[in-house]
Amino acid sequence: MATSSAAPSGRTRSFRRSPVCIWPAKPGRRATRLTKACGHDRGARPIPSLGEATGMTTEPSDRTIILHLLRGAVPERADEISGLWSQYGHAVEVAPSAKGVTMNADAKRIQFDTKTIDFFWLLGFSAWRAIEVYLPALLLATSRGMPLDQALNVDAERGQYEFDYKQRIASAQSLVAAEQTADITWPADIPEPTPDRESLGDNQQKAAFDLVAFALTFALLHEFQHVMFCADKSAPSTLPEEEIACDTYARDFMTSGLAAYAKKHGHDYAEVHQKRAMGTALAAVIIHAMTPTHAHWGNRQYPPIAERLIAMIGGYSLPADSRFWLFTACLLIALMRQENRPLDIIANSNQEMVEILLDRLR
Repeated sequence: MATSSAAPSGRTRSFRRSPVCIWPAKPGRRATRLTKACGHDRGARPIPSLGEATGMTTEPSDRTIILHLLRGAVPERADEISGLWSQYGHAVEVAPSAKGVTMNADAKRIQFDTKTIDFFWLLGFSAWRAIEVYLPALLLATSRGMPLDQALNVDAERGQYEFDYKQRIASAQSLVAAEQTADITWPADIPEPTPDRESLGDNQQKAAFDLVAFALTFALLHEFQHVMFCADKSAPSTLPEEEIACDTYARDFMTSGLAAYAKKHGHDYAEVHQKRAMGTALAAVIIHAMTPTHAHWGNRQYPPIAERLIAMIGGYSLPADSRFWLFTACLLIALMRQENRPLDIIANSNQEMVEILLDRLR
């Protein structure tokens, strides 16, 4: 199994720096339990299968497990996804873990390896901590009309928090180059993958669990659109256009029809929409990290990564005070800082900050 080490600073930190809670103290119905595919790549999977979790005597196939993940994450479209799953009859193939990232699809199958699923977990839980690093400066900048770079400099505590954050992100990115998860040092303050949400230590970890589940759902829906394009011979004329179309499909599948679902089940529409959008924003950051630096500007196969970020994050019709804007701004600030880009940005709201940051990432 992956080894653990002390946190980079030699201590495990809480979220005490964050002056507001990004997530309700009692999150609503969870998206789903992460599947057995979230287990570390160490031969036999240690995580209970869906069959064990539900009392089934026969372990379900990987294809069934992924279908349950999608149905649980987007319950208002559960029957639709089951029908499509049956119609296209594609396989779900868990490949042996290898260097790089394995998540792809063709007309006959969706393929991934457990190391890539671990990458979603590790980077997702690590990126969640962007809130504690950049929220104080973000609030200072937007409340006082101060340039963001100046607000970051005013935050005297940021240095150690940011150093630790970058160390966690580096650990996650080292997983891409590794043969298997066991080859890296797993950060001590990031829980190892588990399908049991309730076993996590606090509400912050449970919130991260939910968002990682949504991020993984987004990625799998993206791959499923590739399956449908290939099977129907209906793909856009270029591969970069197909990638954007798959991103758009996944986002729309996760967010359309929410109003009727929320009303029927007594949920607050804005809260449900916000949570799905936050999961998609996290997926965007994970996909950014999965994309080699040399491909960030686009090539024959992929569009520029900034175009994908805009397709996934831009244009949400959420209220200006939605936590989505705050969370996404922190994620994008982290990306800009990792790439040493200037942050001489003046914005009067978190939403405006997100819009400017997306434009700067082009």
